[in-house]
Formats: sequence, C-alpha cells, structure tokens
Amino acid sequence: MLGLGAQADEHDAHSFLGTSYFAPGPRTWLTFAAGKSSTPAEGENIEASTLLIGVDHRLDKVGFTFEAERWGDSGALETTDLSGSVYFDRDRWRVGFGYETRDIEIPFTLTGPLGGTIHRTIDVAGDSVSFDASVALAERWRLYLGLHENDYERNLNVLPRIATLNWLSASALTLANSFLDHDRSFAVERTFGAATLVNVRFATDASAIDGAELDTIEAAVLFPIGRRVDLEVNLGHGASDFFESGLYGGLLFLVYGR
Repeated sequence: MLGLGAQADEHDAHSFLGTSYFAPGPRTWLTFAAGKSSTPAEGENIEASTLLIGVDHRLDKVGFTFEAERWGDSGALETTDLSGSVYFDRDRWRVGFGYETRDIEIPFTLTGPLGGTIHRTIDVAGDSVSFDASVALAERWRLYLGLHENDYERNLNVLPRIATLNWLSASALTLANSFLDHDRSFAVERTFGAATLVNVRFATDASAIDGAELDTIEAAVLFPIGRRVDLEVNLGHGASDFFESGLYGGLLFLVYGR
C-alpha cells in the first residue's frame, strides 16, 4: 500500500508525507515514510524533514512493533526517536503498550565580547510510555483511547532558545515532534456500507516547558474513489493557551497493491 498526504493550517504551517507499507509475509508489515513540514511563519520558520522505518510482526493474538525516526532542521532542532510496542488483539478489542526513547539536538550560537561566535549543540534525552486501546461497541461502531507520558532528563526551561521552540506544540501539524509533557486522545469511528469510515477524534496535549495546553477536535472521512484507491479527507480545529486557534485540514490518498 502506498500513501500520499498533505496538510495545512490557516497559520501557514504545512506538511507533506509519503508512506509505503509492504508485507514480505502473512504476519509482517514493513513501513517506510518520508516527508517535509514547515512551521508557522510567526515562529522560527523551521523546514523539517522526516524519515521513518518500521516493522510490525504479529503472532496469533500478540503483535510487536519497532520504529526508528529522524526528524528536524539541522539549523534549529533535530530528533532521533526509537520506539517499540507490544499489542494484544482479539475479535472485539485491542490493547497496546509502548516505550520510546528520544535524543534531541538543539544547536545554538554564542557571541563573545570581542564579536567572535561559538557554535554549540546541546543534547537532551527523553523517554515516554504509552497505552492505546480500541473496542467494538456494536457492529459498525468502534471507540479508541490513547495515553502518552513523556519525561526529559533536563529542565527544559534552562535550555537556550527553548522559548522560541516551544510554539511547535501550538500547531496540530508539528505537535508530534514538540516538547510535550503528555497527550490524551479519544475517538469514535463509524463504518458506512462496505468501505466508508467516519472518525471523530478529540485530543488534549500539554507542553513540558510551560504547561500550556493544545486542544484539538478532528473529523476524517475515508472512502473509495477507485478500484484500488481510497481517499481520506480530514478537517480539524486546534486551540492553544498561547497560540491563536485555527483550522487545519488535509488529504490522504491510499493506493493498494494485490
């Protein structure tokens, strides 16, 4: 399966992502993803690239995942994430537990009393644990729950330029790569006909720097537009304690192989 997606919000943030899912066997999926994202012009205007590789292997009722991701702009912020999870899948419900370790690199420049400059990079390590669950309430209804807790080895408030980087958590498009303390999500999904899905998701996230919250509500519709092609249309609204609320939306094309 191939996926091509694009999103944008009304504050000039946008992202593009291409993904590839390949099954070398009946129990294993390999994932490759690459993309670009741009932050709002009011911030530091980071142009960040994404590269991800992952594997999902499933036994009879238990599955395991592993992902490695590199994200960032070499002049502003770069992160390397390694994550793994185990999940238990039954006919009507699924429960998963995950762990992630994150290495964050923040470059900065110091200017000396004689006008000379020194370039330095600060490394910040962090880790997180997560829990996700889904349950089928009826024949065409399903509920989803997600919980994510993050911890950092340093006090983020003393890092250089951290105040200007904190606005990454103000946009739903750059939220996953920001300095979060925790995030909570709840979603409900309804199937219509044989292949149309409608999903409504609510989420609240908190910054690990100042505790500011971002609340989002998003709706997505997935439906077939060809014999082996689906289209997902999503529209959401984000509201933050320190960032002007606004709308965002996007399109995702999914092309299926045999």
